[in-house]
Order: sequence, then C-alpha cells, then structure tokens
Amino acid sequence: MTLSRFLNYLAFALLMISLALGFQSLWGALFLYWSARSIGTGHVFLLSAVIRDEDPILFWLIQFAWVAFGLWMIAADVLPAFA
Repeated sequence: MTLSRFLNYLAFALLMISLALGFQSLWGALFLYWSARSIGTGHVFLLSAVIRDEDPILFWLIQFAWVAFGLWMIAADVLPAFA
C-alpha cells in the first residue's frame, strides 16, 4: 500500500471517529485544506467541476463558503460558547 493511499484510509478513519465523538475540528480542517488546494489549482468540485476562469463567481462563492464552514467548525470545538 502506498503512503498516500494509507493516509487516505487514516484520514477517513479519523474523520469517522471525530464524527462519532462529536468533534468538528477535523472536518473544519478538511474544508480549509480543500479550499487552499482549489484556490491553488483554480478548480473545485461541487456537483461537477467548477473552473475559476470559466465561472469565477461560483468558484469564489464556493471558496468563501468552504473557508467559512472550516473556521466555524474549528471554532465550534475550540470556542464552543461563540459557535
């Protein structure tokens, strides 16, 4: 098994455990990771591929939502009184 494949299995297991335990921070970190990657590539996948050069408004709306969701989910665990 390659390292990246192993990491995918590990990430999936950690996400499912965090979900079962009620922790949202890992999901928030994943949203931020997805956003950072898609800003770098200019491609994001929602229900189909959204390319920044072809549909910039939808691309940036998705990025804004993913960053907001990511920060909100992390804040829900770190600062529960404010989330």
